[in-house]
Order: sequence, then C-alpha cells, then structure tokens
Amino acid sequence: MKKVELKTSRGFTLVELIVAMSIFLIAIVIIVGVFVRSLRTQRIVNHLMAVNSNTSLVIEQMAREVRTGYEFRLNPAGSACVGGQREELEFTNSKGNKVFYHEESGAIAREECAGGDCTSSSFEPLTASNITVDRLCFLNTGNPNNNRDPWRITIFLTVDSSNPQLAGNIINFQTTVGARILPEDLE
Repeated sequence: MKKVELKTSRGFTLVELIVAMSIFLIAIVIIVGVFVRSLRTQRIVNHLMAVNSNTSLVIEQMAREVRTGYEFRLNPAGSACVGGQREELEFTNSKGNKVFYHEESGAIAREECAGGDCTSSSFEPLTASNITVDRLCFLNTGNPNNNRDPWRITIFLTVDSSNPQLAGNIINFQTTVGARILPEDLE
C-alpha cells in the first residue's frame, strides 16, 4: 500500500491580514507626515535664506557707499529708533551727490540727488518684495568733536518675511561701517 502524504499549506487568516495592513497603513501615515513636514520646513528655510541673502546684499551695498562717503547727518523721521538712533541717513557720496537712506513702506529706500538738487529725484526701494523692513535706524558712533576720528555709522535693521504664513520670523541685523574719508580731510 502506498501512503499518500497530504501537504497542508497554511495561509493567512483574515485577522492576521487586517493586523498586517493596519500596521502598514500606520507606518505609511507616519512616513508621509514626516515627509510633508520636512518639505514645509525646507520651504521655510529656503525663504528665510532668501530674506537673509537679500538683506545682506542691501546692507553690503549701503556699507560700500558709506565707506566712500562724507559729511554724514542723521535725520529723525519717526519714533521707531531709540537711544540717539535716527531713521534717515544723509551723506555725500564719492560722486559728490547727496544720498538718503530710510525705511519707506516696508522697504529700504535710497535717493540720490545730483549736486544739491533733489527736486527731480525720488526714493527707490532696494529690498526685494519678499522682505518687510520693520525697523531701519542709524547711529553715528564716531567722535563728532574730533576731526581725526572717522565717521562710523552703525546700521540697525529688523526684517521679516512678507509672506503671511511665515510672518513672525524676525531677523535682526547690525553692522558698523567706518568712512574712509576723515573729517579733517575736508577742511
């Protein structure tokens, strides 16, 4: 007599299948959540880096012009600045033109007047549209009573994102720039 061996193949029960699919779905939900969150974070970081980069470029442009300028005057324009700081910087640039910097409508604005005639000039924004300038202040930290001491202008700047979803990510900048022309050189 021949013995017939029956092989029993064992499958998954419905309960085991539901448990496995539930664990798989939970893992997928967690992974998708982490992925979406990392994409949002990357978008925020990229935007803030663009804000930082643009603001740094504007500060560098201002600093270059201040380094070669002379006859600096700080003009009060509002009440956003404290402790001797002023809202508007006025000076003569290397071309002999009057230059003004101040905050206007959430942007850093620059005006250059040929000679002393400012009737045909207007303020031009320097910052990009993704930036809102909350505060721009200037302080002359040089010694105004000593003609051998260079003008030193400290720039205080507070910027924020113009994107309403990213508002509140305030970045503060401060730099001091020394003019290369001494007051005694003008006498």
